[in-house]
Amino acid sequence: MLNFIRSHGMVKVFLWVIIIAFVTTIFYSWGAGGKIGGANKTVATVNGMAIKVNEFDRAYGNIINFYRNQFRGQFSEEMAAKLNLKENALDALIQNRLVLLEAEKMNLMVSDQELAESIFKRPEFQKDNKFSNSLYNNYLRFSRISARDFEDNQRKTLLREKLEGVIKASTQISETEIQDAYKRENEKIKFKYIGFSKDYFKPAGRPSDEEIQKYFDSYKSQFEVPEQIQVQYVKLTPKMVEETVKIYEEDIKDYYDTNQAKFFIKKQYKASHILIKNDTPLPFGEDLSDEEKEKLLNEADEKTRIKADEILKQIKEGAEFGEMAKKYSGDPGSGTNGGSLGQFSRGMMVPEFEAALDQLTPGELGGPVKTLFGFHIVRLDEVKEERLKPLTEVQEEIKKTLKKDKARKRIRRIAKKIRKAAGVGNDLAKAALEYKAETKTTEFISGKVHNVPEIGNVPEFFNTAFSLSGEQLSDPVNLPEASYLLKIVARKDPYIPKLNEVLSKVTQAVVEEKNKSATENQFKALGERLKTEKNLEQLAKELKMTVEETPFINQSDSIPGIGNIQSIKDAVFPLKPGETTTGTSRGIYYLIQMVEREAADQPGPEQLKKIYARLKNEKARVIFQEWMENVKENADILIDRTLL
Repeated sequence: MLNFIRSHGMVKVFLWVIIIAFVTTIFYSWGAGGKIGGANKTVATVNGMAIKVNEFDRAYGNIINFYRNQFRGQFSEEMAAKLNLKENALDALIQNRLVLLEAEKMNLMVSDQELAESIFKRPEFQKDNKFSNSLYNNYLRFSRISARDFEDNQRKTLLREKLEGVIKASTQISETEIQDAYKRENEKIKFKYIGFSKDYFKPAGRPSDEEIQKYFDSYKSQFEVPEQIQVQYVKLTPKMVEETVKIYEEDIKDYYDTNQAKFFIKKQYKASHILIKNDTPLPFGEDLSDEEKEKLLNEADEKTRIKADEILKQIKEGAEFGEMAKKYSGDPGSGTNGGSLGQFSRGMMVPEFEAALDQLTPGELGGPVKTLFGFHIVRLDEVKEERLKPLTEVQEEIKKTLKKDKARKRIRRIAKKIRKAAGVGNDLAKAALEYKAETKTTEFISGKVHNVPEIGNVPEFFNTAFSLSGEQLSDPVNLPEASYLLKIVARKDPYIPKLNEVLSKVTQAVVEEKNKSATENQFKALGERLKTEKNLEQLAKELKMTVEETPFINQSDSIPGIGNIQSIKDAVFPLKPGETTTGTSRGIYYLIQMVEREAADQPGPEQLKKIYARLKNEKARVIFQEWMENVKENADILIDRTLL
């Protein structure tokens, strides 16, 4: 996942959305934090405003919980470190402090009415489409937070949104930027290529003894046998006690009343449509006044609406809806399927479209409805009204949830008791017996090789094990799936082996190094030859390879057979037909030749509007972040990194 985020250039935006979401909430995700001692200590000050350790711990813990829930066994402390989550969480908290200070300077405020309206509109506090005071109070009670703290946090969130709005309001997008973006996204190319692995060319013969010895002498550390440990451990899972957990009717009812948003089913539609797109080319030049542009837009819209009216009239006079959709719809996804959009929930379509459906009865036609995409002829096929699942329908589901939660808490209490019973002698086996828990011991494991089938891929287990010293007994390691207690019972120091002990590994490493070097040299030579001769087919014939050719693709498409590799697209798109280039991706070398370019068509008004909105949002985000960085640079920020 980490490689995916990085390869797509999304890491900053992706992480920032997540981090801002979690540092602006004050709800603590139990079991995620608590890793930093001294809750009242100050981890940072921002122009004199303190950020306490417990606030940082809570924010960081929430982020860790989010990643653990998303990536399950794939998430590890190593990933958290590579994504720099601690630094990002602290940076977001610092930004929040700066936002409050800057908002105060600008005399920005959130009124009590604005605050109340924002809370009243939150879906988790809605019952029968109205704000429910009981749901609100239950939510606060279950979240272990006071109304004052919750509302103070909500006010800060609204204040940040106001400040962002002020900074972003000045964002301007020129027509040249819009046209360039449209061209970049809609211009298409086709190219051909051959690809081979980075060890494709293999020198003949086995490496000599001298080459093997020289490689081993130069890279001995690569073959070091790391420290090995043998771990005695107790594993406690919720299933061990689940059957003994009792859930009472009032618990189920309480959970249901507090979490009704989880059991609310939105209104469901089944509908079909025919989209008539406004594809009229517009002379969107810089010399047109706003009034002239508006007139052209309105004229283009009117032509499209008239066309939609004519199609609707034909359907009402007997033309089959599905056939008309296949013939006229500008939505390729539903058009080929007779216009069917299948079933979808309220909120999935644009508001104008759903508002039109709400005026229809099943089987009835409506429209034309104008949206950003064009004009729609709509047909409501079926509707299911929103509803709240009754308690009788979900009580078993709730019971299972509560059982798992109580069982998890119980095994954590047992883990604490075993840890205490082990005493100063750290006798884990004896203490575990008192609570009828089984003690197991692993084979020797290392930081690189730790295949323990009974544990699986649990980074927290192994990280804790390798952090222990002597005969130290760990504190409970609590995870959603299990709780662990660990103790090192044997240890082997790291050492550099003799060459004869790792001869096969060293030999293989030398072979791989020679193959890689030979292939890289050949790749460079072949690239120069292709640039001169411009005959990819001849090279492929000599190399006994097959030339692959892409379909027409644009800048946002993934390249069939290669992948969504931006560096290759950046190298290929500027080429003229017949020109050549080279590229690499995921262990593959590519020799590439441009075949054909397909110019972008003229954008319609709705396409221009969508591009404008997207570019403005992207540019506004950059402007706000640059402004924020400038404020941060001029702020007095002190950080105690010993607490991170």
